[in-house]
Amino acid sequence: MNLRKLYYLLIGCALFLTIGLTACINRSSQVSNNNTKEKDSIVYQAINTDPNRALLIVDSLEDHKLIPEHKANYYRGQIHFKLGQELTAELYYKRSLTDDALYQEFPALYYFVCDQLTTILTNKGDQDGAISIATEAYAKVLEDSTYEGRHWGAILLHDIGYSQMQLGRHEEAKKSFTEAWNVLKKQANDNPSFDNLFTWARITYNIIDAYTSTEQFKQADAWIPLGEEAIDSMIASKECPARTAEEYIAGLNTHKALVYIKTGRRAEAENAYQKFLKTNYSKTSSGLIEHSEYLELAERWEEFANLTPKVDSVIQSWEIPLSLYYMKSYLVPYLKGYLKSGRKEQALQMAERIVNTIDSVDSYERLHNAAELAIIYETQEKEKKIAEQQSMLEDQRAIAIFVALLLLILFLSVISLLRLRSSKRLKEKNLELKQKNDMLVLANKRAEESSRMKTDFIQQISHEIRTPLNILSGFTQVITTPNVELSETERHDINQRITENTERITELVNKMLELSDMHSQSVIERTDEVTAVQIAALASQESGIQQAKHFSFNLHFDEANDKPIKTNLHSASRVLTLLLDNAKKFTKKGRVDLDVSYNEVNSTIVYTITDTGIGIPPYESERIFQEFTQLDQYYDGTGIGLTVARSIARRLGGDIILDTSYNNGARFIYTLPYNI
Repeated sequence: MNLRKLYYLLIGCALFLTIGLTACINRSSQVSNNNTKEKDSIVYQAINTDPNRALLIVDSLEDHKLIPEHKANYYRGQIHFKLGQELTAELYYKRSLTDDALYQEFPALYYFVCDQLTTILTNKGDQDGAISIATEAYAKVLEDSTYEGRHWGAILLHDIGYSQMQLGRHEEAKKSFTEAWNVLKKQANDNPSFDNLFTWARITYNIIDAYTSTEQFKQADAWIPLGEEAIDSMIASKECPARTAEEYIAGLNTHKALVYIKTGRRAEAENAYQKFLKTNYSKTSSGLIEHSEYLELAERWEEFANLTPKVDSVIQSWEIPLSLYYMKSYLVPYLKGYLKSGRKEQALQMAERIVNTIDSVDSYERLHNAAELAIIYETQEKEKKIAEQQSMLEDQRAIAIFVALLLLILFLSVISLLRLRSSKRLKEKNLELKQKNDMLVLANKRAEESSRMKTDFIQQISHEIRTPLNILSGFTQVITTPNVELSETERHDINQRITENTERITELVNKMLELSDMHSQSVIERTDEVTAVQIAALASQESGIQQAKHFSFNLHFDEANDKPIKTNLHSASRVLTLLLDNAKKFTKKGRVDLDVSYNEVNSTIVYTITDTGIGIPPYESERIFQEFTQLDQYYDGTGIGLTVARSIARRLGGDIILDTSYNNGARFIYTLPYNI
């Protein structure tokens, strides 16, 4: 028998063993699929009646290998989401997506998990994370041309649009919303089942909410008739529960009130508001939140302050993770409401709570980062286990082939060849394992560096916020102390200091949110038609530099040649305001000049901010634009103003540089393109 015949015999034995193993796997899979519906029924029934018992059932099913790990993690995410524990639900949902197994076996569950994840991430302010999850899922659903695929595609497209709105990408969001709405409307008309009608109404309601939450009230006004159309269609269904109908009608009325009050139709707003108050939904947890939002936007501070304790109790029961987004969305408005309504003691308590919240943010961040890192490690461990299992399976097949060959041949040369090949594969596996270990070490270093940077940042921000809060606390105690007599001048000065430090806290929080937004690198819409001098005037006013006592401020421009530009007025003036704030901060005497000029060659408007302050060494000209950079530690600040300013300028199509040739202080050059 020659070597070629032996080779063919080896292949035949391998095929025989492979077919046998495949048949066993298929039989096992068939039995498992037959029991899937039964297991789902048991778990879902427990979720609806006793969520804690449902967790035990899921653990037991996984321990006995009756459900795969990704399916178990999906169940756990569902249970914790129902319990209101969104942070835990987020972690389990992410674990269910660590590989493609859930998508391959249960595509609809995969789309559902991605939809839930985007909702959780949006609620805690992680818009970049939400849009990343939704976009990845939408790319997969585009390959599914079935009715269910188009249905989930519309829902995911709506999720993408919601995050786009929060990131300021309004035109992209409008396109996403319109396409999603048209698909869901068509499906509801073609098949008017309650599920289709409910999905259409829910998505339309969320679209209106996306516009109102980003203060795009004119655009929200255009969607209100579409919301009425979808909700009326759902209510007309015989299967629509009365509670659901009332909930959506009441919610739509609060959004109408918000839109009408902000578009100057106060009578219509009050009418919609009164309709909302007459519903039972207005007394529920979600109804209280919408009630509070309306009172704040309508500047009805006394009513807002009265409702705040109930709203705060609801928010705390939801166990929303502590974050800067949580402070800006809830705690700072509470503080503002108490101050505006003259409730000094409650304002003091809220100020102290904000201080305590800042200290807790670091702990929450560490917990969440540790959990995220655990998911990464688990994924790598899974890959390692899969590789080991595949290696074991290959070894078993090799042994079976080897035994079959022993029965047919006695040539030791074949055995030696197989061992040589096995040794080579083992070396390759060892090399691959070493590379993965090196990657894991690098990932650990990056995670540690990220954790250190976050800790330094939170400590620095805590210091910056404590200063104005201590001032607020002191003045509030003075005002609320019994039998204290204050002159009108003293009372006016105290009120002014309270207002200034409240605005300082708000400005710090806004800067931190701007810092998180700048990583998106999205282009800012430029639809405002203004002149270069208007931008300079607005920035001068917002920075308060004209009221500075310790130096003179001068604005130079050629009014005759003032050019109109098409840009975003708020963002363009925000950049200039940050640069003027920087000049005001580091200039103790002398002057600050703002020159407006034009570069005809590059079609740009040039703002030059020159001060006689402490100056900046030329070799630090780029480092000052890095996050949290402070050249002089004796000056207050977070070191993010110039970082945010350059990011916004570049997203507007311009730039900021330091003029290193100027040595009598500092000179920044800010350019913007004009295209009118």
